[in-house]
Amino acid sequence: MIAVIVKFQVKDEVKKQLSDIAVARKHIWKVVEGCRKTPGLKEKHFIMDPKTAAQGAMLVWEKQEDFDAYLKSPEYKATVLDICKGEPSIEIYQYTANLTDGVLI
Repeated sequence: MIAVIVKFQVKDEVKKQLSDIAVARKHIWKVVEGCRKTPGLKEKHFIMDPKTAAQGAMLVWEKQEDFDAYLKSPEYKATVLDICKGEPSIEIYQYTANLTDGVLI
Protein backbone atom coordinates (compact mmCIF):
# COMPACT_ATOMS: atom_id res chain seq x y z
CA MET A 1 0.00 0.00 0.00
CA ILE A 2 1.01 3.60 -0.49
CA ALA A 3 0.18 6.81 1.36
CA VAL A 4 -0.19 10.04 -0.57
CA ILE A 5 -0.24 13.54 0.85
CA VAL A 6 -1.85 16.16 -1.37
CA LYS A 7 -1.87 19.87 -0.45
CA PHE A 8 -3.00 22.91 -2.40
CA GLN A 9 -4.19 26.50 -2.16
CA VAL A 10 -7.71 27.10 -3.42
CA LYS A 11 -8.71 29.70 -5.97
CA ASP A 12 -9.91 32.99 -4.47
CA GLU A 13 -13.53 32.44 -5.54
CA VAL A 14 -13.50 28.98 -3.93
CA LYS A 15 -11.95 30.37 -0.73
CA LYS A 16 -14.79 32.88 -0.52
CA GLN A 17 -17.41 30.13 -1.00
CA LEU A 18 -15.79 27.85 1.60
CA SER A 19 -15.88 30.59 4.21
CA ASP A 20 -19.58 29.71 4.53
CA ILE A 21 -19.51 26.59 6.73
CA ALA A 22 -22.72 25.22 5.17
CA VAL A 23 -21.18 25.47 1.70
CA ALA A 24 -17.92 23.92 2.96
CA ARG A 25 -19.76 20.98 4.54
CA LYS A 26 -21.79 20.38 1.37
CA HIS A 27 -18.63 20.46 -0.75
CA ILE A 28 -16.75 18.08 1.54
CA TRP A 29 -19.73 15.72 1.77
CA LYS A 30 -19.90 15.50 -2.02
CA VAL A 31 -16.16 14.76 -2.21
CA VAL A 32 -16.42 12.08 0.52
CA GLU A 33 -19.27 10.36 -1.30
CA GLY A 34 -17.28 10.32 -4.54
CA CYS A 35 -14.20 8.96 -2.78
CA ARG A 36 -16.16 6.03 -1.39
CA LYS A 37 -16.55 4.82 -4.99
CA THR A 38 -12.92 5.31 -6.03
CA PRO A 39 -11.22 2.01 -6.94
CA GLY A 40 -8.26 1.16 -4.71
CA LEU A 41 -8.78 4.05 -2.26
CA LYS A 42 -8.71 2.56 1.24
CA GLU A 43 -8.82 5.72 3.37
CA LYS A 44 -8.78 9.48 3.02
CA HIS A 45 -8.30 12.07 5.74
CA PHE A 46 -9.29 15.61 4.77
CA ILE A 47 -7.64 18.74 6.16
CA MET A 48 -8.22 22.47 5.71
CA ASP A 49 -6.27 25.43 7.05
CA PRO A 50 -8.91 27.55 8.84
CA LYS A 51 -7.01 30.78 8.11
CA THR A 52 -6.33 30.34 4.39
CA ALA A 53 -8.84 27.62 3.36
CA ALA A 54 -5.89 25.68 1.89
CA GLN A 55 -6.94 22.08 1.33
CA GLY A 56 -5.20 18.79 1.77
CA ALA A 57 -5.61 15.10 2.35
CA MET A 58 -3.72 11.99 3.34
CA LEU A 59 -4.87 9.08 1.20
CA VAL A 60 -4.12 5.38 1.51
CA TRP A 61 -4.15 3.42 -1.73
CA GLU A 62 -4.10 -0.30 -2.37
CA LYS A 63 -1.39 0.18 -5.02
CA GLN A 64 0.39 2.86 -7.03
CA GLU A 65 -1.60 2.02 -10.19
CA ASP A 66 -4.85 2.90 -8.39
CA PHE A 67 -3.50 6.33 -7.50
CA ASP A 68 -2.16 6.85 -11.02
CA ALA A 69 -5.61 6.10 -12.46
CA TYR A 70 -7.20 8.51 -9.97
CA LEU A 71 -4.91 11.32 -11.16
CA LYS A 72 -6.43 10.91 -14.65
CA SER A 73 -10.03 10.68 -13.41
CA PRO A 74 -12.87 13.21 -13.65
CA GLU A 75 -13.15 12.94 -9.83
CA TYR A 76 -9.60 14.28 -9.33
CA LYS A 77 -10.19 17.05 -11.85
CA ALA A 78 -13.42 18.13 -10.15
CA THR A 79 -12.24 17.88 -6.55
CA VAL A 80 -8.64 19.11 -6.84
CA LEU A 81 -7.64 20.61 -10.17
CA ASP A 82 -10.80 22.68 -10.70
CA ILE A 83 -10.51 24.43 -7.32
CA CYS A 84 -6.70 24.50 -7.03
CA LYS A 85 -4.64 27.66 -7.43
CA GLY A 86 -1.50 26.54 -9.25
CA GLU A 87 -0.32 22.95 -9.00
CA PRO A 88 -1.03 20.72 -5.99
CA SER A 89 1.86 19.38 -3.93
CA ILE A 90 1.90 15.56 -4.05
CA GLU A 91 4.12 13.35 -1.88
CA ILE A 92 4.08 9.53 -2.12
CA TYR A 93 5.21 7.21 0.68
CA GLN A 94 5.16 3.54 1.53
CA TYR A 95 2.32 2.96 4.00
CA THR A 96 3.94 1.14 6.91
CA ALA A 97 1.51 1.00 9.87
CA ASN A 98 -1.64 2.35 11.50
CA LEU A 99 -3.27 2.21 14.93
CA THR A 100 -5.99 -0.23 13.86
CA ASP A 101 -3.97 -2.84 11.97
CA GLY A 102 -0.51 -2.29 13.41
CA VAL A 103 2.57 -2.92 11.28
CA LEU A 104 1.78 -3.44 7.60
CA ILE A 105 5.22 -4.07 6.08
